Amino acid sequence: MESSGLSELKERIIGNIDRSSEEFISFSKMIWEYAEIGLEEQKSSKLLSSTLEKNGFDVKTSIPNLQTAFVASWGEGSPIIGFLAEYDALPGLSATEKGKSGHGCGHNLLGVASVASGIALKRMMEEYKISGTIRVYGCPSEETLYGKVIMASEKVFNDLDAALQWHPGTLTTSPYESLNALDNKIYKFYGKSAHASTPWEGKSALDTAQLFALGIEFAREHMAEKDKIHYVITRGGNMPNIVPDFAEVWVFIRSSDMNRLIELSNKVDLCAVGASLSTETSFEIERKIGCHLLLPNKKLSLTVGENLKLVGAPKLDEREKEFIDTRLSNKYEEFSDEVTPPSGWEEGGEWVGKPISTDVGDVSWIVPTNGMFNVSTAPKGVPYHNPDVTILSNTSIGFKGMLVAAKTLACTGIDLLTNQEILAQAKDEFRRRKELQKWNYEPLLPAKIEYPKYGWKPTIVPK
Repeated sequence: MESSGLSELKERIIGNIDRSSEEFISFSKMIWEYAEIGLEEQKSSKLLSSTLEKNGFDVKTSIPNLQTAFVASWGEGSPIIGFLAEYDALPGLSATEKGKSGHGCGHNLLGVASVASGIALKRMMEEYKISGTIRVYGCPSEETLYGKVIMASEKVFNDLDAALQWHPGTLTTSPYESLNALDNKIYKFYGKSAHASTPWEGKSALDTAQLFALGIEFAREHMAEKDKIHYVITRGGNMPNIVPDFAEVWVFIRSSDMNRLIELSNKVDLCAVGASLSTETSFEIERKIGCHLLLPNKKLSLTVGENLKLVGAPKLDEREKEFIDTRLSNKYEEFSDEVTPPSGWEEGGEWVGKPISTDVGDVSWIVPTNGMFNVSTAPKGVPYHNPDVTILSNTSIGFKGMLVAAKTLACTGIDLLTNQEILAQAKDEFRRRKELQKWNYEPLLPAKIEYPKYGWKPTIVPK
């Protein structure tokens, strides 16, 4: 398609989303009110999937162990372009009722924007007779890194030519940075109860947990600088005068390299082995789920970035600026209303990214996926997973960012459907980046990790 025709088509897409904006804003408000946490997003999932179905998409919900997931498809043939939608809330982050869940990461905006992109793109494909297939993936429970990993294990992304995604943020930018891989494990220690005045009659599982934690602390000296371990003792006993016969430690292990992640995860396992041996207790290791590092695609990210410049960053009016100054819990920095130039992890170069993790990482090892495209929905300095984000996600400030994201993703979809060279370059880069990582993708699914007595070579037993 010639550039003049493409520009006209993108103008039509932008206008189409503008004309439907009130409807999409109402959906976002409804999901904000539902505030359903991961794997419980029944209403949110139904709202988005039924909206797609009403707009001509074929919706499938038969994904094992994921009742709130869906895959909505329209069109036929290649290329096949996917949009990733999320809609889970976070516990305890309500803006209206203490202790209730709330959208402290803006996923009420995220999922709706992806759905709006798919619908707008479908309408233009029909009108302009553009061939190809578009899919909107309803991805539950991103906050527990669960949904896309399970969906990936079911191979629902395998035939895509490209996947597009975004996230609310404090900058408007389309970088090609990475995010860390994460292994997510529960360590359970079993001892023998006794009266605390005669502790020699028992075996303390809490002692084991504390020695395990100490082992992790000593292991930090021998970790790569960018690797991280976080843990909490979730169970440590019931009363001070009872030797605890059970203790539990929940551990997150992060790395910017998949091979290092597994090595570090095994090192943490050995801390549990050693602690258990020294206290004559037993232990179990359970992987809840793990996710891969985000493998960015510079070509796709820059293509998103060009469309982002076309659409422009959200601009606030005086009323919205006053809202930020007066209605949030803290004074924050200014709202970023310009498109920030992209930067990121160059092929073959040193890893560049953020120390957080997302299950989008798993998708990025299966199909070329753009980096963490952000649109400003909050001022700089707002910590995400915070009630102030919950507040902003149900205001015109958040909705403006949501619509910018929807327009940008839909315009990028048009580029990918009409310009085979973009996809060819993205696929070449995808192949090269995987080769450089020297890692074969397999989902880090829930499993038991078993070690033989006095051994150190683990056996992974799927749950």
